Amino acid sequence: MRLKHIFSVIAAVAVLVLVYTVLVSGFKDFNAIGEIPQENITNKIGLPEFAQKTVRVEEAYIYAMMNQDKVMYLACYCGCAGMQHSDTLLSHKSLKDCYIKPDGSYEPHASECKLCNDITLEVRDLLMKGYSLKDVRKIIDDEYSGRGVGTNTSLPP
Repeated sequence: MRLKHIFSVIAAVAVLVLVYTVLVSGFKDFNAIGEIPQENITNKIGLPEFAQKTVRVEEAYIYAMMNQDKVMYLACYCGCAGMQHSDTLLSHKSLKDCYIKPDGSYEPHASECKLCNDITLEVRDLLMKGYSLKDVRKIIDDEYSGRGVGTNTSLPP
């Protein structure tokens, strides 16, 4: 268990370093020690305020945004396939829809859904450990399918 926790922390740090490196290439206003204020990173990728609720939520949104080609093949089990949000009926088809609307704008649902974030960050960690997308899909389905109604998501190619 402790080794799994250490591995997860290392994976999270690696993803954040990768995101930071990719985003730094577009900035010209570095401070004296070469760091970019966090608010500039968030502005660069255009995260709305609701996606910045916590560091964990922000990590999940960044991962989903940068890996849409992967999260589109993963089911979500929070019940969002037919959940009512305010006056809108959600009809999500994959984990991607919890973060990104069909028009490309950000979906606020995942900012309030711990299960969406749990699944997304576990997907990130598994893929970073070298699992294939098909294996990750099976692991996620096996682990989360008993928690709620899943989205009707296509299997990865």
